[in-house]
Amino acid sequence: MYETVAQYYDALHKSLTVDIGYVLALAGRVGAPVLECGCGTGRILLPLARAGFVVTGIDSSPAMLQLIRQKLRREQPEVRQQVRLILGDMTDFALPEAGFKLAVVSYNTLLHLNGMQKRQALHAIHRHLQPGGMLFLDLANPHALAQTPNDHMLTLEHVLDDPQTGEQVLVFARNHLQAPAQTLQITWIYDRSPAGGGPVAREVVTSSYHYLYAHEVDLLLADTGFTPSGFYGDYRGKAFSEDSERLLVLATRA
Repeated sequence: MYETVAQYYDALHKSLTVDIGYVLALAGRVGAPVLECGCGTGRILLPLARAGFVVTGIDSSPAMLQLIRQKLRREQPEVRQQVRLILGDMTDFALPEAGFKLAVVSYNTLLHLNGMQKRQALHAIHRHLQPGGMLFLDLANPHALAQTPNDHMLTLEHVLDDPQTGEQVLVFARNHLQAPAQTLQITWIYDRSPAGGGPVAREVVTSSYHYLYAHEVDLLLADTGFTPSGFYGDYRGKAFSEDSERLLVLATRA
């Protein structure tokens, strides 16, 4: 999936910045080193490094990590030296050192894992946090996902322009909600049109969000050695409710 998505990821998420300040403030309060699981193309990781935090990023996609490395080559040496990148699976990793003060699993990343994988990932993170270290989970509001229309309609979500090739990319999406299984399956279609006209190249990717309700997150954290310290509905610290924008979770290693 991510080998296809990587080339579009930054363009699709360029307006997603509201969580960056929240994570920076959290790191400022908790301290470094910071561990980011599912670091993608560095949307969160690079601002942390630029702010002076030592950060390790783990991702299972070589294409995503290649994009971070390209960005890092354009950074100042003092930024590059703050970063370590690991190609690995967040459900099963073993770094030579423990003692991270903060672990971040950013925007919906944990929802790509099924129930057992979530548990494995949190166990792995727990092993690498120092006692009292903090975990931040940024999740979609499950009540909102559960209300997704299950009409299988194909919707145009984005129109992207490739500045290097002049090609235009139309991004379509189709949802399939499986409410009893708490799974939202999304199929993305990327139609790339040549600048001067010609055949359209199509790429299709399917992914699933395995969403959790707040009480289920609470149980999962307890089962994996964490003590929840807050459930919030937005990046301003408002308490979580069914109508919240997000489900943001802070927990400490017990």
